[in-house]
Amino acid sequence: MLLPALALAERVVFASPEEIPPKIFRENGKLRGTYVDIIKAICARLKIDPVFEQYPWPRAITMAKNGKVDAIFPPFKTPERLEFLYFPFEPVSYTRNAIFARKARNINVRSLEDLKNLVVGINDQYSYGQQFDNFKKNLTLDLSRNEEMQINKLSHEGKVRMDVAAASEEPFKYLSKKMGYAKELEMVYVISETPSYVAFSKAKGEKAKKLAENFSRTLNQLKKEGVIDAIHDSYLK
Repeated sequence: MLLPALALAERVVFASPEEIPPKIFRENGKLRGTYVDIIKAICARLKIDPVFEQYPWPRAITMAKNGKVDAIFPPFKTPERLEFLYFPFEPVSYTRNAIFARKARNINVRSLEDLKNLVVGINDQYSYGQQFDNFKKNLTLDLSRNEEMQINKLSHEGKVRMDVAAASEEPFKYLSKKMGYAKELEMVYVISETPSYVAFSKAKGEKAKKLAENFSRTLNQLKKEGVIDAIHDSYLK
């Protein structure tokens, strides 16, 4: 008797990049991630059947623009994207570039100026925003190719290889937990933050606009209930 009810559930296709852990990734063949779990929780409240499709990001954007998919995540809001996407009033999360340190060091950072007397670890393939990128010429830098190298250096208990690390918050926290260092490291300063969303294709018309509104209201309610924080914590703490 359950099959007819399931058949009536509205099917909504959510497009995303192929791998951006912890937002979305595959583990043992199963799709996981903060955004995956959050979208599933919202869709359960709205009685929607979510379908996840992964594409190279430029293709995902084009498909959302042309209405080949219903929604896309996790875009930043830009004037160009506002022309073809409905953005909910509520962002799912904030993409933060931040400074991390060992808790035992009790390092306080209140501005970029406070980094001048420290060895700052960075991923030399990554931009931390224009302000930091312009300022880093004033700093003593330790270069790494990825976040794993940064975490290993920052967590080294012998000779101090770096005092702090600049990194994107969610990937850094996710990898710190995975590597067993989450309880030893802390975020001490936010360099920049940008809201990121699940946005809906305007090519789908009034239905997409209504879906964006319902999605946003439900997301806000789940935040109040602590559901969203619990999902983030399950991956990051």
